[in-house]
Amino acid sequence: MKIQRDSLTGLPQRRDYLYLVNERLNQKHAGFCMLTMKIDHFNYLGKWYGRVEEERLLADIAAFFQELINKYEIITGYMEPDTFSVFFPADLAMAENIRHSTTQIVKNARDSEVFRPIFGGFILRDNFSAGAADLFEYTINAINQAVGTLKTNIFWFDEGLARQMLEETELMPKVAYGMENGQFTFYLQPRCQMSDGRIIGAEALVRWLSSTGEIISPEEFIPAMEKNGYITQLDKYIWEKVCQVLQRWQKHGMRMLPVSVNVSRRDIQEMDVVQVFAQLLEKYNIPVDFLELEITETAYIHNEASIRETEQGLRRLGFKILIDDFGSGYSSLNMLKDIQADVLKLDMRFLDMSRENFDKGCNIINSIISMASQIDLAVIAEGVETLEQSEMLSALGCSFAQGYHYYRPMPIAEYELLLEDENNVALSGITNRKSGAAYLRDLAQYFAMVAEVNPFTGEYHFIQCDDGFRFSSGVRPDTITEYIESSIESGNVHPDDAAGYLRRTGMAFIREKLLSRTLRILYDLRIKRQNSYQWYTFECMQPKNFSLEEPWILFTWKQAHADASRRIDSLTLMHRMFVLVLKVNARNGNFEILHRDRAAGLDIYRNSVSAAELAANFKSHYIYPDDRKAYEAFTDRQAVLRHFGAGDEPMRMKLRYLRRDKYVLCRLEISRSIEYSGGRPVVLVTLMDCHAL
Repeated sequence: MKIQRDSLTGLPQRRDYLYLVNERLNQKHAGFCMLTMKIDHFNYLGKWYGRVEEERLLADIAAFFQELINKYEIITGYMEPDTFSVFFPADLAMAENIRHSTTQIVKNARDSEVFRPIFGGFILRDNFSAGAADLFEYTINAINQAVGTLKTNIFWFDEGLARQMLEETELMPKVAYGMENGQFTFYLQPRCQMSDGRIIGAEALVRWLSSTGEIISPEEFIPAMEKNGYITQLDKYIWEKVCQVLQRWQKHGMRMLPVSVNVSRRDIQEMDVVQVFAQLLEKYNIPVDFLELEITETAYIHNEASIRETEQGLRRLGFKILIDDFGSGYSSLNMLKDIQADVLKLDMRFLDMSRENFDKGCNIINSIISMASQIDLAVIAEGVETLEQSEMLSALGCSFAQGYHYYRPMPIAEYELLLEDENNVALSGITNRKSGAAYLRDLAQYFAMVAEVNPFTGEYHFIQCDDGFRFSSGVRPDTITEYIESSIESGNVHPDDAAGYLRRTGMAFIREKLLSRTLRILYDLRIKRQNSYQWYTFECMQPKNFSLEEPWILFTWKQAHADASRRIDSLTLMHRMFVLVLKVNARNGNFEILHRDRAAGLDIYRNSVSAAELAANFKSHYIYPDDRKAYEAFTDRQAVLRHFGAGDEPMRMKLRYLRRDKYVLCRLEISRSIEYSGGRPVVLVTLMDCHAL
């Protein structure tokens, strides 16, 4: 073979250099060293000092290598504009001579730390075989590890790394084949409530079932797939498989609990995760409540803005976000104040449970659980493997756990069989203050009284009852009507308001409104408190989940003309009654969906990145044409800011919007939030049906 040489350096170019190295290897397979040199920032040399200076440096380096060729048994090659490679019998003294001499040549040409040679080397010993291309790739990998450091010594790529790299290279075609032929699947590891071990959901964990039936551990292929860019393909593959299983469970009426899937930092960097999951929900028509997403804590450290933007988009779709491996990173405590997730998965592996560190570990876990509770985040301890850990966590107030102590990851069929026994399943899933009874009680405190009432029997019970706000005394009346009659008879209601109040709280009147589907009754009346009458607003409302099986409506009493922000924020207690509840920053357009009635449609939020875009999409897709101009003026950002800059009274308007192929009259209301300030003008936007046209 005729060797092609570079016209400037006179050295063999890449293909011919590798050919010559392979010829030498065929004569003897071991006892060699390959050393590759790359000039850092070489592309700036010509730009700064001209092409002549650049060519002079390359020629000086080539001349040095030519001297070595004449004296010793070596092969040299000019691989790229900034890269030279040398192959010679293993000799560390020779390697150091090459490193020192070429470093001086570069320094003499331009005495600058910007242009410095970086060296990567590999020694081929008797117990290892490799071709010329493999050796060169090993040296390049060593150089890549060295880029960014200030050291000038040789970076050696050892045999262990070389074997790992070879195994990963051989693994990738098998991975591609496995994905094409359905060899990848997922196991489910249940999550349990610690009080009784009952299952509240599961995490989907990838497994590779080879053609021989062998189960290949994720530790053997996940790191390689992350390095080679296959991990995003695998994640999408598993997400879809999980959706297919959820769809099957739903179709066949099987018991369903939430299943979580993992979303990596690379997924968020390399694809539109929000769009992918939106398409999966639409394709498989599965409730979003049964698919949960786990994002690792360390993902928030890298490219935080992108991660948070994705998180917000996923939350707008209705997904519950879990922070995975919490405690394994270095920003955990600082993150607690910033993340918008629903659940923390506390990583038990980062704690040393040895005797000398047990107390310290308990204190750390206790602090995290306590702080998470303060900001309304539920906590799942993952990696719980022993009874000791379980008892410790339970004593510290952790309610949920996942790990070998409860269940190992299991095939889908085994998990399905487990759920068939209702004794294995918890009655409710993960709840935190924001969605639980405690949060409702907190909100209810903004009312003087809140009661649930059965309009067919008059049965009632109070969710909230202010001690200083009593309508009656003595024996508790059996029905809500008797309770109200008692309050009138005792003089707690102003005589001029009694008749209207009694009529509007009558069960016959309320049932009539229920039948006409317009149940929302408001009545202002005067109630005696501290020997004087004060104005209160009575309101009767029908929750969205009202049914003949659970026929409960809400009675509320609140003081009229109270602080507007507290009064309007308290309406989130009745979030089930609204078609849509948004929290909007009127300054920057950021918005959060606090509640949406999925049965009403209104999928426009998926394609809206700001409140202004959401309002525009709602106008063009849902609002009755004759109402659009008034709606546009009502939702104008500057108009909203001017209104609340002058006062705190809510803004209200009635309009018609499209619901299930017909226009429905609704009330749109914009109110100050408790969080409202001049610098952060946060408002609540609520949409409520009035009646069908």
